[in-house]
Amino acid sequence: MTSSSPPIPTESVPTVHETFPNKEETHLDHTRHNYKFSTHGVTRIFTTDSHVHIGEQSFERQEFNRAFEGYLNPGYSPAPSRKFANPVPVGVAGFSLTLFVLSLLNLGARGGPNPAALAGLMWFYAGAIELLSGMWCIVIEATWAGTLLSSFGGFWIGYGCIVVDVFGLAEAYDGYDLTQLLGMWILAWAIFSTMMWAMTFKSTWPLFILMGAVVFCLLTLSIAQFVSVNHATAAKGLTRAGGVFGIIASVMGWYVTYEGICSKENAYWVPPVLLMPGAVTSLED
Repeated sequence: MTSSSPPIPTESVPTVHETFPNKEETHLDHTRHNYKFSTHGVTRIFTTDSHVHIGEQSFERQEFNRAFEGYLNPGYSPAPSRKFANPVPVGVAGFSLTLFVLSLLNLGARGGPNPAALAGLMWFYAGAIELLSGMWCIVIEATWAGTLLSSFGGFWIGYGCIVVDVFGLAEAYDGYDLTQLLGMWILAWAIFSTMMWAMTFKSTWPLFILMGAVVFCLLTLSIAQFVSVNHATAAKGLTRAGGVFGIIASVMGWYVTYEGICSKENAYWVPPVLLMPGAVTSLED
């Protein structure tokens, strides 16, 4: 909140009972103002380039961020106190590109070669760079984004070690035990992703779809590992399904990356923010 701000324009505003009788809450867009109607009356919301005026209260415009997938921000929150570039796009880009290529292999593209060839992507682009991106999200006080990106940075580093057998798992376990171990490992990540997905139900549609696709991708791949020995045909179908969900997640991840970078100054098309029903858009919601 700030003590000095541009003067609030004055005008006569009818009460809620005069304008919308018996209406508990609604919103009316005006060319210069937004009005929030509630049982307590009408609150005028007037915005300028630098401030947001809510009734008789005045706030600096940059003090608040609504849900926006370009920052992996799942809800209305205070803006960061530190001024840094947005670290989200590079982290999401690394995740999306690596998942896209891995999903093509899961779909059987070009014969589905050994994913060990992707170790470089997993360790460095989706691993180290995504981990660093998550740490910078912590610096700019974006807890949800920092938790998500840092965790999946660790996921990719770990998975890269598994596919090239850095720890000798293939020698330590027989075929059945190894598939069960991998199934449990991927299932744990599916549970974590479900928890993070649950926090996007009041955010934006792209972020909700992205996390939902990640959840189902991991879940189907986990089940595929569990049944791979005794039900090879079913496992192949589940792996392909995981590839489809992975492609969807990759495309949505690139969409989020684009939104986090684009502006009216560098792009002809700036996507609108598609808020979900129930998304918090003001301090009074």
